[in-house]
Amino acid sequence: MLRCKFVKLIILLCCPVLLYAQEEKSLMELGDEAFIREEYAVAVNLYGRLANKKGKRAPLKLLEKTAQCYREMARFAEAGYWYMRMIEHPDCPSAVMAAYGEIQKNLGEYDTARLYLSRFNPANADETQWKNMAIAGCDSALLWKKDTVATYALENIRELSTVGDDWVSGVMKEGLLLESNGYRKMALTTGSERNPDMDPRVNQPYFKPYLFREYAPGSRANTFLEEVLPDLLGKLPYHVGPVCYNNRKDTIYVTLNADDKDMADKKKKGPVNGRRLMSLYWSFRKGDQWSPLAPVTALNAAGSYTGNAVLNSIGSVIYFVSDRPGSIGKMDIWYSERLPNNQWGTPVNCGPVINTRYDETFPTINEQDVLYFSSKGHPGMGGFDIFRAEGSSATWGQPRNLRSPFNSGADDLGFIMKGNNYEGYFASNRHGGGGGDDIYRFLETHFTEKLNDPSAGKPPAPVPAPDTTTKAPDRTVADNTPPKPTLSPTDSAVIHKLQELRFHYDYNSAILLTESREMLDRVAVVLLQYPGWKLMIRSYADSRGTDEYNIKLSALRCYAVIDYLIKKGVAPRRLYYENLGEKELVNPCGNGVPCQETEHRENRRTMLRVVYN
Repeated sequence: MLRCKFVKLIILLCCPVLLYAQEEKSLMELGDEAFIREEYAVAVNLYGRLANKKGKRAPLKLLEKTAQCYREMARFAEAGYWYMRMIEHPDCPSAVMAAYGEIQKNLGEYDTARLYLSRFNPANADETQWKNMAIAGCDSALLWKKDTVATYALENIRELSTVGDDWVSGVMKEGLLLESNGYRKMALTTGSERNPDMDPRVNQPYFKPYLFREYAPGSRANTFLEEVLPDLLGKLPYHVGPVCYNNRKDTIYVTLNADDKDMADKKKKGPVNGRRLMSLYWSFRKGDQWSPLAPVTALNAAGSYTGNAVLNSIGSVIYFVSDRPGSIGKMDIWYSERLPNNQWGTPVNCGPVINTRYDETFPTINEQDVLYFSSKGHPGMGGFDIFRAEGSSATWGQPRNLRSPFNSGADDLGFIMKGNNYEGYFASNRHGGGGGDDIYRFLETHFTEKLNDPSAGKPPAPVPAPDTTTKAPDRTVADNTPPKPTLSPTDSAVIHKLQELRFHYDYNSAILLTESREMLDRVAVVLLQYPGWKLMIRSYADSRGTDEYNIKLSALRCYAVIDYLIKKGVAPRRLYYENLGEKELVNPCGNGVPCQETEHRENRRTMLRVVYN
């Protein structure tokens, strides 16, 4: 299965279906023609009408194509309904159990997925290997979800997520580069489109690149979106983007629909058909003017998809996605090295450590040339999972699954980190989002530590300040217990004052109040004076809302404090956090207990714990 909007972004050469000229054709024939053109939104409407008309007499082939259309559109719940109708059919093939199991993984129902995957009877060794990997993925997913429920600060950025599909494709000094099909109708600083052209594959507008500027976090008045280079890209048809700039911002690489003559699988007979592929184009800036877009001939391959380009930190290597001859699977990640004449060399496959028999896509470069990408071929939680691999070109270490909460049963992709290496973004169409791919933001000062060891990122237990009125016992030669750190009375008093501070919040908010910012200014000064001290930030919520929501809200409150201290000069590695939700209430205002707002406010707090050695 290929997700149209991300893996191929294939636009089909088609013309409007003139129904009056098709009067003698059946719904099945019309649906099949749309299916051949990969117009799944059109086909599923025709198939669905016919299947509902036939009811229990609907043939398996019709049910299968209906389910496949929904699956191609990443509408997992609807696909599951039609696969279940197939399972209820007396002649249902065993492979449908596998398909339904995969859909249940997409929905995060791992116990159900495991049950149906176990009912699949493989016909060969490859299918047996796939089945075992899929079941193992269910077991891993259950463990990963349990282990990481409350260990990351994660939020859905609602103001950037539409009913369509949106993701972050890069970070610039000016803001975030976005790719979306949901912003076209919005009133942006560069205007809006009342009736944008629609992609018949999914019945959504075509994609376009955007720049998101945010000058003051939390202030909607200073937040806005604008098209990327509207004079250069604004009038192009079909899908446009994602885009990638070089470091000097004087060269841009754009994934675009190829010229009309570059068609794949075109047949002379039958309905209008053929696939309009994607290729890489570039443009150069001279002064304030950008040159006309031109294909990157050294990287493109006729009859194949080429796109989703990203450069390494110094611009000497470009990575991209392609299904050209020589690929290990369907979609592979390829690379090219810059030649002395400033042109790109012959593309090379990144190799079997990265690429599998299935799809690999969405390469991004973070953390000094570490590769992140999405894959369906490496063991995962379902759909596309995000992986991290260290290396370069064709030499890579074993990819590491980012696990929950970055991955889910649905499609997770487009992992991007800011230069501070503790704040980042990814996209997912997981349950609980807005319907399509939503943009999620995460914060974690010990990200790579936790990735290598989920239990990492926790500082040692705090050592209480010694009682200065009593003499510490002398250590003997046989006593291997390390001595407790000795604090001066002044240092003990400073720690006591820090741990007595309370930072409160408005209801359902993680925004620091003015009084909290003033206190944190003083905290930052102290931490800069004591570089050996570490700080545990412990945040809470009141009892209103679900336990899961309050855990997430308290994590965001932790990071409101952490982010503020980092901007004041405190090193991220010195800051840890515990998001405790509605635990340890300071008053009786628990679930269902009527309380005044002032009483609830006492529970919405952040506290500090100093760790020293």
